[in-house]
Amino acid sequence: MSNNNTGYSILNGDAAGLAQKTVLVLGIGRGGTSMVAGVLSKLGIYMGDGLSSRYQDTALLDCLDRNDKKQAKKIIQKRNNAYPVWGIKKLRLWQWRHLFRQPVYVVILRDLYATANRRVTIYNISLLTEMFKVLALNFKLLLFLRFTKRPIFIASYEKALLFPEEFVTGLAEFLGLDDATQITEAVVFIKPSPPTYTNTLVNFKAIKKNQDYVGYIDVLAANHVSGWALSTLHKDPVAVELWVNGTLTQTITACLPRPDVPSQNKRFHELCGFAFRLPEDALLQAGDKIDVRFAIQQQSLNNSPQEFV
Repeated sequence: MSNNNTGYSILNGDAAGLAQKTVLVLGIGRGGTSMVAGVLSKLGIYMGDGLSSRYQDTALLDCLDRNDKKQAKKIIQKRNNAYPVWGIKKLRLWQWRHLFRQPVYVVILRDLYATANRRVTIYNISLLTEMFKVLALNFKLLLFLRFTKRPIFIASYEKALLFPEEFVTGLAEFLGLDDATQITEAVVFIKPSPPTYTNTLVNFKAIKKNQDYVGYIDVLAANHVSGWALSTLHKDPVAVELWVNGTLTQTITACLPRPDVPSQNKRFHELCGFAFRLPEDALLQAGDKIDVRFAIQQQSLNNSPQEFV
């Protein structure tokens, strides 16, 4: 028996024989999922539109945050039609696994302390408290993996950094990918703590903490676009604009009651909701690019722009 530790294992068989599949990257936040998603992108797998250094698909994950399965199904179906193989990263995706076509799992695990300490640096919270939280999240993830029958590629983040060629080669073989150029690009991509990752805001919570103007699109429908927008510098309502395919179509004031918003952050206030109503002759069509901006600052809302599907 060999003592060689490759840093990864394959459970329930590989996924190479599946012509159509969805690659779900699972792992704890700050635990290496962005690295894995980036590797998959370099290997030629579509991971979403407008990806940042975190390779996080805003459009579909917004549906997850709002528990909007109806919109999620539309996005998933569109991607199924466009790509035989595509992927997305987020721990909670396993809860929606039944929505995806032929799901296969790529799981990344990182040292408990390193994961928790990274989160402590970002959120200014207790290290031990966060270590317990990370431990609990890992336990839930392992329970799920224990009972699924779908193919799993599970790897160590630390080993992937030490032996990137072995990691990428193993992952490519698991998925049935053999483009030598893409494999080389994926190997080169793997670097510990790249500045493009460590110097960017990590999530909506951090964005809200660090910006003076914050807002969110909650509903994107053919005949209306609604959400909330406000300034943390004052409580006066702010003007917001709706841009469709690069053209300004409406400007309104965000002043509708949103009692749920202040509960998210003590700096927020209630009269901040907005609702753009679109006329019958100007309904949104699939593929339209939607951008909601603060009128004076010309700053887009946190999850804007989006593509209507």
